[in-house]
Amino acid sequence: MVALGYSLDQSLGAPELPTSTRAELRTLRFEVTGLIEKVRREILNLRSTSPDLGELAVAICGDRLGKVDLTIPLDQVLSPIAIELLRNAAEHSGASVINLHTYSDDALTVIEVSDNGIGGVEMKADRFGLVGISEAVAELSGKIEFINLTPGLLIRVSIPS
Repeated sequence: MVALGYSLDQSLGAPELPTSTRAELRTLRFEVTGLIEKVRREILNLRSTSPDLGELAVAICGDRLGKVDLTIPLDQVLSPIAIELLRNAAEHSGASVINLHTYSDDALTVIEVSDNGIGGVEMKADRFGLVGISEAVAELSGKIEFINLTPGLLIRVSIPS
């Protein structure tokens, strides 16, 4: 990605480049820079010790965080799923309340994130949050459910124990 950014910089420096093309390349360069920053943050998150999920929920949702019921702690494999579900709810639901619940029985570990937002789920080709969650859940032989509430949405992830 960095090499791509440098190539774009080099192309932007060409004096014969038409103004419209230069503007498009500049926009693309800003997008590449943003993507590089996101990847760096994720790498840093992977290297650092994982903070408490409750603390992360507060950091992600702020004053919209409602009930947090962490009946069981989540390991390093499941915590990122819960974090991405919270991020998704905070960014896209329009909710004033976002709840997090984890629990387990003999057969399943369950993560539930619910909100009182607009409801519905739309998987977009240019967005990878829910796609990544779905892939991670599938790799763990789990199941993800999207349950419309009135108002809002409940996303339940069930992973075999």
